[in-house]
Amino acid sequence: MKKRVLVIGGGPGGYTAAIRASQLGGKVTLIEKDFLGGTCLNAGCIPTKSLLDSSGTWAKSRTLFPQHLQGEVPWKEIMARKNQAVQHLRMGVEGLLREGQIDVISGTASFTSERKVIVDGDKSKMFDADAIIIAAGSRPVRPAAPWSHIPGVITSDELLTIDRLPGSLAIIGGGVIGIEFATIFAELGVQVHVVEAAQRIVPTIDVSISSGIQANLKSLGVQFTIGSTVETIANADDGALTVSLSQGETFAAERVLLAMGRKANLQPLRLDDADIQVEGGKIKVNAWQQTNHRDIYAVGDCASPVMLAHVAMMEGKLAAERAMGNPVKPIAYDLVPHCLYSHPEAAIVGLTFEEATKRGFEAEEAIFPLSASGRALVEGESQGMIKVVADKKYGQILGLHLLAPHATEIISQAALALSLEATADEVLAMIFPHPTISEGIQEAVAAIGGTAIHLPGKLGRGT
Repeated sequence: MKKRVLVIGGGPGGYTAAIRASQLGGKVTLIEKDFLGGTCLNAGCIPTKSLLDSSGTWAKSRTLFPQHLQGEVPWKEIMARKNQAVQHLRMGVEGLLREGQIDVISGTASFTSERKVIVDGDKSKMFDADAIIIAAGSRPVRPAAPWSHIPGVITSDELLTIDRLPGSLAIIGGGVIGIEFATIFAELGVQVHVVEAAQRIVPTIDVSISSGIQANLKSLGVQFTIGSTVETIANADDGALTVSLSQGETFAAERVLLAMGRKANLQPLRLDDADIQVEGGKIKVNAWQQTNHRDIYAVGDCASPVMLAHVAMMEGKLAAERAMGNPVKPIAYDLVPHCLYSHPEAAIVGLTFEEATKRGFEAEEAIFPLSASGRALVEGESQGMIKVVADKKYGQILGLHLLAPHATEIISQAALALSLEATADEVLAMIFPHPTISEGIQEAVAAIGGTAIHLPGKLGRGT
């Protein structure tokens, strides 16, 4: 008899788990209350990357050929392109689930006991299963403050559906979400003001990369207020919104985007009825994605320490294989690539110099500036850098940090090198293609030992 697997949520973690469990011989049912593909496909990764591609193309064309590119931003066409991509990929997910003979049920799932789940949709229905994989996802954080609910104060979900460009946009939060939207709207000519409570934007990444992103956005006219929080937001007489900050600063914006992170979607699940443990606002799991019940798993944003689609996919695959009785290895979260699709893009994998030092390594770092890269120069994006962190004793590469064109593609090479525990000598023995951005990795590694010779330009040790 086939093992019955019930998956709650049709986002990257959920549909990956469902497909893998089906491939391993399971009888799989997937429950989704909204569109298949989850946040990533419908209101996150895919739509924002479409908008970023459009805004980057528009801004670059205006810079290179200003006398030939006139008129207003084609916002309706940009949004139509985004919607077309989302619809195409959504149909692709539907096709994969059909191919896997996975039953897809539309509705909201909640537990009635450890083994039973009820789905409220067109018709309520009860399910039980041999294994349950929860992939309930997340939603944007909206503070409890009254000002967060006035018209014009929106989350990324609403911003992705606006029918016209605002004249000005305040972004509350300078993390990945806030910075990507700042890039989009600044490149399209919107006046953007970013407010970040921490002492720098994207505070979780290398400080040099963070500073470089901010400098590039400032060159587009983006204003920043750092180390400040919102006190109030109020309607102004001219229809705009007045934003007042804790530092005493006040400014006006047509729209205010809340980009203050995301929180797990737990409330509809009624986890207490199944006695499923929650810790820190997320479902508590072990290294094999199991909850405190061995046959109930949780993956993706509702449980993961890293809220990224590619991590959710790997967790979904791991949970499905474990549920179907296959041996699995825990995920190496230190080796997860993190990407930020600014222009130029930012991507990191491994440790920063500070993290490496804290872990007891005799760390050293070096930078290759993209001003010395022929490929970056011809693409008009030479403001970035490639930074390498290595262990001085054994030469092992501990971290790579890129602010560069195509960084989100190149970072996979770096992740492979770290997963294989590559050393500086091994990287220097490779032949990188020229002219490429990726050859800057070798130059940064060579700069640690002072042997960089391939490219002209100034090479720097550390910052």
